[in-house]
Amino acid sequence: MADVPPTGSGDKPPFVTRLAKERQRGERPPPCARCSAPSWWNGWRVVFPTVATLVAGLVERWELPLAKARCSSCRHGFTCYPPGVYPQRRYQLDVVADVVAEVVLGGASAARAAAVAHATATSARRWVVWLAALANPRELLAVAAQLDPDAPAGAGLGALPAAGAARAPAARVLAALEQLGSALGRAGVAVAERTGLGRVLGWQHTAHGAVFGLRDGGLHPSPATVLGGARGGP
Repeated sequence: MADVPPTGSGDKPPFVTRLAKERQRGERPPPCARCSAPSWWNGWRVVFPTVATLVAGLVERWELPLAKARCSSCRHGFTCYPPGVYPQRRYQLDVVADVVAEVVLGGASAARAAAVAHATATSARRWVVWLAALANPRELLAVAAQLDPDAPAGAGLGALPAAGAARAPAARVLAALEQLGSALGRAGVAVAERTGLGRVLGWQHTAHGAVFGLRDGGLHPSPATVLGGARGGP
């Protein structure tokens, strides 16, 4: 990928835009996720996700071409996403997790935490509320314990207290997602994301076709769905 000169001002880090390489796709798309019939390529769409890098405090904006496909039987159209890129999100899951962690565990203001990702304070507050309602932390920890019984409880983010009672629900879910995300990796589930939120929701999408938007809760993973047969999806 080629770099575009970074932009930034004040206390915000430079915002790097990376131009994608030439469009690439396989000879044939994956089978249809709805009826399993063969599919055919059906053009491209270009998205501009904001992603977290391995360098702390740095995010990048990508220009990313995604191949589109259509089922030869039911005519269902879908987009093929590469590992680590989550559908329907300008700000990718690792970015969201980092910002929420700064707010609910680090005690940062929504505006300060969001500035690192070049997002708004409103977005940061919305992410905190969404994460708090996403899942039951006890369910997440129960699955993590069954996948990896020898893992120490309360490691990593789970050992950190919430920055205030109002932020505790989101902090508990975030910590539980970290536990489950780490357990997935140790159980041999391929993960491309760095954070627990990214790993768990990324696995749900890759293996089972589930996508959780900002208005969606109801994440109920289980060991059977984690280690069961994964199906291909858009």
